[in-house]
Amino acid sequence: MSRSSTEAHIEHVEHQENLPLRIFVHSVRSCASHHHRDCEFLFVLKGQVAVHTSIGETLLRADDVFFIHGSELHLTRETAEPNLLVALQVDTGLAMRLDSDFPRRRFEFNRLARKFPNDPRIRAVRGILAETLWEMRLRRPAYRLQVESLVLRLLTVLVREIPSGLASAPQVEHEGDEALGQRLARIVAHLEAHSSEELSSAEVAAGEDVSVSYLARLFKERLGSTFSDYLNLLRARKSLPLLANEVATILDVALECGFPSVKSYNLVFKRIHGMTPSGWRRRQGGVKVAGIGESAYNRVDTGFAYHLMKKYLPANSVAIDA
Repeated sequence: MSRSSTEAHIEHVEHQENLPLRIFVHSVRSCASHHHRDCEFLFVLKGQVAVHTSIGETLLRADDVFFIHGSELHLTRETAEPNLLVALQVDTGLAMRLDSDFPRRRFEFNRLARKFPNDPRIRAVRGILAETLWEMRLRRPAYRLQVESLVLRLLTVLVREIPSGLASAPQVEHEGDEALGQRLARIVAHLEAHSSEELSSAEVAAGEDVSVSYLARLFKERLGSTFSDYLNLLRARKSLPLLANEVATILDVALECGFPSVKSYNLVFKRIHGMTPSGWRRRQGGVKVAGIGESAYNRVDTGFAYHLMKKYLPANSVAIDA
């Protein structure tokens, strides 16, 4: 498997204005599996978006916040509703300088946010994310100092107030965290490129010169999924632009994307999307869907995003803008 395939799935985050972060508003179409050194917060302002990480797939709705650990492989995709969300990527090195264990910490943030969305700690995170984006928008005097202080406050909430444990050494042999991330990214890139073909875990393991059991543990630990389930997820995602084109039959789409039959395609698709391919096609109404390799994001109305975000801001921030 080629080195270029690995690099295609490692996102090199460009931080903004000499700050240890990148923050932006976007609307997800279908963003391929990737990872980056920065940890990341997602904050949904409108609609729904699905996120796949090591804990499996999570459906996020308006008001939801979600945390992605640094170097954690993840993908995002749109669902039945258009989405609008804020993403904050924070340089893990900033936290490491003050907390050497930060890269190994595995926070229970997402479990807490799902179970107790109105918990004061979760509300605090929403407020900090909103205020950070607001400061970057207004660019008032000393805004960069204020933004960095907000990010430090966010990391403090995470480390001090969110339950966490220290990750032990990976069970998948003795590779370092970065090497494991690169290996997994290389494997996923291979799966995406060849998902229409017959693929077996034995074949992929042989390509990496590892055992099948090693590969199974790698997928379970890093993606929260089996090899076959993750391959089916990629195939179902790849089928969406073909399915939106009403010329192709359901059988044509199934075979083109690597499914052996319409029955197997229906089962996988319904498990992921909650409806059959034909039902999804009727709902889509011929609207084009981005394919793999096309833009991962829709165009967004940033003014509308700021309007939605105002309710999460401290009263003094809104008053200054008004």
